[in-house]
Amino acid sequence: MNNSLYFNFYSGVSGDMLLGSLIDLGIDINILKKTLNKIDKKISINTKNVLRGVNHCKLIEPIIPKSLDKSFNWSDLKKFIECIKDEATVYKNSIETIDLIQKCESEVHYSDEVKPHELGNFDTVFDIVCFYKCLDVLKIDKLYHSGVPYSQGEIKISHGNVSSLAPVSLNIIKKLKIPIYTTKKNPNFEMCTPTGLSLLKNFNHNEGLNGTIINTGYGAGNKDFEHSSNSVSVSWITNNDLNNLKIIETNIDDMSSEYIPYVFEKILDLGANDVWSQNILMKKGRPAFKISVLCSDSKVGDIVNILKTETSTFGVRVINVDRHAFERKIDLVSTKYGDINVKLKMDSNEIIGIYPEYEDCKNLAKVHNIPLKVIFDEAVKQFNNLPR
Repeated sequence: MNNSLYFNFYSGVSGDMLLGSLIDLGIDINILKKTLNKIDKKISINTKNVLRGVNHCKLIEPIIPKSLDKSFNWSDLKKFIECIKDEATVYKNSIETIDLIQKCESEVHYSDEVKPHELGNFDTVFDIVCFYKCLDVLKIDKLYHSGVPYSQGEIKISHGNVSSLAPVSLNIIKKLKIPIYTTKKNPNFEMCTPTGLSLLKNFNHNEGLNGTIINTGYGAGNKDFEHSSNSVSVSWITNNDLNNLKIIETNIDDMSSEYIPYVFEKILDLGANDVWSQNILMKKGRPAFKISVLCSDSKVGDIVNILKTETSTFGVRVINVDRHAFERKIDLVSTKYGDINVKLKMDSNEIIGIYPEYEDCKNLAKVHNIPLKVIFDEAVKQFNNLPR
């Protein structure tokens, strides 16, 4: 089963609206708190149900301690994100997003020394980290979005009056090739923020999207306009067609196998679906091993580059494959050792398999100095004890 998200930007896009829409899909905010607390134990998150037009939306209310309620520079923002380095995918995407905003801001002002100004508050880190944590939990195959509105009028920022689509936002749109449409709605209001736009860096547009909507969420902006819904919608779309993926293969007979775990780690950090190796026998009886990587088409270039630079191979094979992925859900279970994410294998809303997340169990096993199997068994036991 192929799962996609489609975001509709009928009233613009911002980090808090994107995050609100994902939480409205059913993300447990305790999962987000756990990640945020690696930055500061006092950070929390509240949500409110609000109306924007006729849409019932989730409004996000970050709870930020006074020590973080001030303006920071780019290096400060990145230091906060360093605190979640153990969550590889969330960390990588968050750093890349900050880098993208910083680069676009620097290009607009023709200076590498430009400060973040409006983007320098902790809310920027909050929105970015939580957004990517939500995507990490949902395990979505593809992300799509509509065009974004290019509104009329002006807004006032720290540098003075600018177009309501600020120069840095326009630069992000240009770099990411985000489609636009003109609108007369909400003049003199920033409908599209730099943070919201930069979070679209891993998205497709709406080409090739098809399937069945199984859930919809709405995220609210802070302002409530009389004649416009200041919100974003997201639709969870499932497609029972086979999932088209790629397998990248290469045979290696002149490199120590000690390098393989490091290569695997780098490949998985890039977002590969899976990676494995097999012992093989090559021509003239030479013992060797084959590295295989399962990934989406968009990841092929980066993964091939890792194999080229980190192994002794002189070439790779790229093969088209169809994968039939079964329905899955993620739940959070509390145990006496700590919280553990549990992957659930589903069949027509019936749970047919329970699989505690390995990394969560491994970390708790190290903290408590007990066997990994004990943590796994406790997670399954506590999940089975939950009321249904």
